[in-house]
Formats: sequence, structure tokens, C-alpha cells
Amino acid sequence: MNTVTEANNNAKQQITLESQRAENDIKVAVTGDDCADRYIPDDAVKRLRKYADSLRHSTRSTTPGKPDRRNTAAAHTSTDELGK
Repeated sequence: MNTVTEANNNAKQQITLESQRAENDIKVAVTGDDCADRYIPDDAVKRLRKYADSLRHSTRSTTPGKPDRRNTAAAHTSTDELGK
């Protein structure tokens, strides 16, 4: 059991580190670019949220290869459905 928990925690740490690296890379890439002051198009925001939600959903499972059954209704609610 401890091995599974440790593997899950390591995976979460890797995702967090990669997210931080991506954030820093993007900040560096847009520094001084006028695009940094513009609004992000709605379609891009929706796509990024969908991707982020999929990452969160994939890290909820505590047993590799088995889906998390704790709250399947909330896990399958898209950001589009939340706005309705």
C-alpha cells in the first residue's frame, strides 16, 4: 500500500514541477510582447480548462489503471456545462 501511495505522490510532484516549468517558460516567452496585455480568446480558455480538468481527473485515481469512483458526476462535468 505504501508503494502505491508513494508512486502517486511522486506522480503528483512531477505534474506540479512540469506545470511550474511550463508557467515559467511561458512568462519568459511573452515578456516584452504586447500579446501579454491582450485577453485570451474564449476558445483557448475553454481548451486550457478542459486540459487542466483532465490532468486533475487523472491524478485522482489512487490505484494505477483503475478509475476514481468517488464523484463521477462532478468529474464528468465539463466547463461548458458549468456555465449553463
